[in-house]
Amino acid sequence: MGYRAGHALLILIANLGFAAQPEGMVLVPAGPFEMQVEYRWREGLSFDRLVSDDRGQRYTVDRRVDLPAFWIDRTEVTNEQFRKFLDAAGYRPRWPENFLRHWTNGTWPRGQARHPVVWVSLEDARAYAAWAGKKLPTEEQWQKAAQGTDGRPWPWGNLFDPARANVESGASLPVASFPRGASPYGCLDMTGNVWEWTESLASDGYHYYSWIRGGSFYRAQGSRWQMAGGAIPVYGREKFWHMTPALGRLATVGFRCVMPAEK
Repeated sequence: MGYRAGHALLILIANLGFAAQPEGMVLVPAGPFEMQVEYRWREGLSFDRLVSDDRGQRYTVDRRVDLPAFWIDRTEVTNEQFRKFLDAAGYRPRWPENFLRHWTNGTWPRGQARHPVVWVSLEDARAYAAWAGKKLPTEEQWQKAAQGTDGRPWPWGNLFDPARANVESGASLPVASFPRGASPYGCLDMTGNVWEWTESLASDGYHYYSWIRGGSFYRAQGSRWQMAGGAIPVYGREKFWHMTPALGRLATVGFRCVMPAEK
């Protein structure tokens, strides 16, 4: 964000009576949002439009929402941020299996302090958010922060550009590694790097599930039974079935948080 845009944002915050800008967060203004979500029951289909395959069935959800202004984390929560939470809150999950599975002796792998924290369940992410005085974003909040209001498929615009996101690289990268991939409000890593939890827990009458958003660095190849990955447009979603917290912790799923902007 340039000087003029940043200065204008500070004036807007002051004039509209918003709370002071929290560190590491960006403002998403209030207003209507035409939300279109697309997902597929697929055989070899991909959300990223890089694969041409029309098998399977496409499902769309369209709705208009009017969202109050909110702050959202500019990046995904990092390993070092999550460690501060653990030290301050003394958090220990009730079901510890696979919790921070990539850490050793209580710390992250060397050089990964600013990588997004992964191997955290929905419950773990919610606990961090509550400690920080925040919440997980709803799908509506997440998508507006990623897309803006012009219907673009990618955070940065209408055309896919692999140089603006961490996709199909085989590993996560430090947050904010792709500043040219910013959304209209300044959010980073909203496609690729790691999937993100949203506050969307629901039941279909048989199972509990959540919608995760954003895609990840890893894209499965060769099997329709594996979850999608790689580059996912901002209107794409993936259904995550909940069984136990241990099975809800993966190397490709992290999160970011939100909080109300108005005083």
